[in-house]
Amino acid sequence: MGELETLRAQVEALEASLQAAEARAVQFEHEAELQHGRATHLGARLNTLLSISAALLISRDVDAIVQLVVNEAIGLFPGTCAAHLFLTEPETECLVLRAAAGAVERRDSLGLARMASIAPRAMLLVGPELELALEQLDPYDREALRAALPLWPPSSALISPLRVDAQRLGALVLYGGTNAHLYHPRDLPFIQALGDLTAVAVDELTQRARAAALQRDLAITQSLHAEAQARLNTAQAQLLQSAKLAAVGELSASVAHEINNPLYAARNSLYLVEQDLPPDAPQRAFLSIAQQELGRIARIITRMRDFYRPSKSELASTSINSILRETLELVQTHLRHGRIHTTASLDADLPPTIAHADQLRQVFLNIILNACDAMPRGGELRVTTQLLQARPEAPATIGVIISDTGVGIAPEHRPHLFEPFYTTKPQGTGLGLAISAHIITQHGGRITVESEIGQGTTFTILLPVNSDVQDQQS
Repeated sequence: MGELETLRAQVEALEASLQAAEARAVQFEHEAELQHGRATHLGARLNTLLSISAALLISRDVDAIVQLVVNEAIGLFPGTCAAHLFLTEPETECLVLRAAAGAVERRDSLGLARMASIAPRAMLLVGPELELALEQLDPYDREALRAALPLWPPSSALISPLRVDAQRLGALVLYGGTNAHLYHPRDLPFIQALGDLTAVAVDELTQRARAAALQRDLAITQSLHAEAQARLNTAQAQLLQSAKLAAVGELSASVAHEINNPLYAARNSLYLVEQDLPPDAPQRAFLSIAQQELGRIARIITRMRDFYRPSKSELASTSINSILRETLELVQTHLRHGRIHTTASLDADLPPTIAHADQLRQVFLNIILNACDAMPRGGELRVTTQLLQARPEAPATIGVIISDTGVGIAPEHRPHLFEPFYTTKPQGTGLGLAISAHIITQHGGRITVESEIGQGTTFTILLPVNSDVQDQQS
């Protein structure tokens, strides 16, 4: 009997061991199934993230990107009842709801977006933490969120900042349903990865748009610069040509004056010789030829004396203000590169005058360019027009005042400024101001200069107002 009982006990122990082993096998099988399910779920999530990443890389629209993210977030985190994505507006630095899936907040409320945008990393809010976060919301935001969600309060929330380096671009907020364990800490890497992918995609599009805008602005600037440079080159060429013509005119007038006196004496002498010759003298034929040729020389000298003097057909009603505006526009690039600030105070009631517009433009351009040369380190250019009338019975005069804050003109140079070929510049011709003074004189006006070393120079141009034009305007 004793051996039988011992054998029975051994059998029972063996059965117990088998049952325990069977239970452990079942438990191991269950754990293996759980691990397999988790691995499958993890693989599916990773595949989803890869798909989202690929879609974000080919997208070229911010709205499409943010809507794709919130839609995929619903599938990536099962049980999510609402997904909201906010972006920071660059101008106001305020968060704006740009995309939503599931329950939608009111567009003017933030919910947990502000908390998410300043969070250092993705966060899971459950239990007391979520209750405290909801209580700290602005009452308006809390009520708007309560009205948007199907059940209140949400059991959990996943929040993630959207940032690239130190730049915060927005926030991603997911609200869970009623299951207290809907979201889990293992969800944090995925919400963080989704937020980082979104931030990189949005920033890349923003930088691309900014680069395109800068490229367009650069192209426009280069085009304007090229246009202004072309206009300036044309104006300088015209000014140089005018200077050459004026130099020839000054020389012609001087030569004509010198030749005119001996020519007059020669013609008078021939006249006296003609009086003493008999009517049938054979010398009269040669005398007639000499008189004709001297007359032709006199006419040539007259044309030389009138060289560069505007004929009446070239004069017309002219707006001084318009010419000054055109001239300042012409030298805008030159002024900007020289760091010269321009102030124009033009009398709106300034009447027109009869003048040669191109020649006056040449005068103003020459004085303004001289002012720029006098301000190598930048400064201020002031252009003023006004109607001057010393006495009620005196005729009105148009005053044009051009002032600079440049180096000034030394006293010993001022009396010679308007003399031809007098210059203080190493590469100057000494013709610019001489030509300008000649043009103003031909228009019945005058030009004066005031200067102080280190303080600047002021040119004042006075032009008569034509009474006929004034009467037509009135």
